[in-house]
Amino acid sequence: MADNHNGLYDKVLDLILQGLIGSAKGKGVVANLVTQDDDSAVYVVALVALPVPEDQAMDRHLIHLDKKTSNVLSLKPVSIEPDEMKQLLRDNKLGTLKTYQRLSNGAYGTTYKVTVEEPDRPQLIVQLRFRGNVASMNALQYYIRARASRELPVPRTFPATAFDRRSDGLQLQVTGPPNARAFAALWELPVARINSAVFGEAVISLLPSDSSDDGLLSITVGPEKQDGVEGPFDSVSSFLRAWILHRFEKLEAQHGIDEYKALLLPSIRNFVQCKLDSQLPKGLDKTPVVLMHTDLGLHNVLVSESSPYEFTAVIDWEFVSCLPFLCAVPRLIEPMFREGLGHDEKGALLEEAIQPLREAFLNEIKEVMASVEGQTFLEWYEFGLYMKPNAYMKFGASPEERMASWENISVVERFLNRWGQEGPSL
Repeated sequence: MADNHNGLYDKVLDLILQGLIGSAKGKGVVANLVTQDDDSAVYVVALVALPVPEDQAMDRHLIHLDKKTSNVLSLKPVSIEPDEMKQLLRDNKLGTLKTYQRLSNGAYGTTYKVTVEEPDRPQLIVQLRFRGNVASMNALQYYIRARASRELPVPRTFPATAFDRRSDGLQLQVTGPPNARAFAALWELPVARINSAVFGEAVISLLPSDSSDDGLLSITVGPEKQDGVEGPFDSVSSFLRAWILHRFEKLEAQHGIDEYKALLLPSIRNFVQCKLDSQLPKGLDKTPVVLMHTDLGLHNVLVSESSPYEFTAVIDWEFVSCLPFLCAVPRLIEPMFREGLGHDEKGALLEEAIQPLREAFLNEIKEVMASVEGQTFLEWYEFGLYMKPNAYMKFGASPEERMASWENISVVERFLNRWGQEGPSL
């Protein structure tokens, strides 16, 4: 399994289940590789109560493992203690600590709300991140604030270069928090081909101040890490091929979906191993490519606290990639319209609002959606996306309940019926 990191991942799970950071009874385990070299690797791990409590901060730890012996070299919390917070604010000339409060965690860091003694200073959001490129995120947000702050509001960023935990794979990001709450949105920015690889994760920097093009973005495309597809890729076809192979590998390794695998895995395996290369469409390189914030759900766009509501900030820029724009349709847009989203006491999308909202979005991109190339790209991308289902989370569910929960079955079957025989071609 490619994600196993030479067996260390399994070792990490064993250690956590044995109680390294507390009792694992009735809890899930989260583990992510943060950094590694030839001799050792650092993972960030956590225990998660199931179901996950709302608004509860998750205690994360860093485990430093010896690659040869799998021995634990060190274990430390992913947190900032009061004295360390005072020092990092002072060293980065951000002010004198007055108060700080731990907030509920995002997926890739530990977050604090900070106030300082200086009356002219703003409140700060201090994030200890173990994923993303903070320098790249800050450069992009700085550029957007300077060029398009009304069209795309983003938080102000503050330099925080004086920080001594980078050997653990941790980075520090400091931003100014808007008075806002989360809502939903999507952003896309057309980009030119910066290097020969056009699909992958974008690393952003600003051109030097002595350049004649001062203030412009420099974008380099590298391996795509959010999904683990790697790359970068120089064509839509090569991207789709790697995407489907990666998702197939994930499907084969997934547990808890026995009924799904019995129904579909043989057909999927036959297509991937015997027909993928011959059926892979080649005429898709006119598909629009954009610089895309790939984690723009309901949680990462903020609106004002009271009516009339206005967008105030787009946050969490650790995932920015150069991708075909249509990736956003099944990945970011359609999930907001699915049955069950937000149908709770807090409210979100009402049933009668879903279809007008969907039509409003699709009308903005109707030329792309109506094209043969656009439809073909979506078929192939969605096949990879929905090939691997989410494990059913209700304990003790019957096989019938589990099968009914996997809405992706029809997408996969429709693709295999269309492309798994002789199939059309472009």
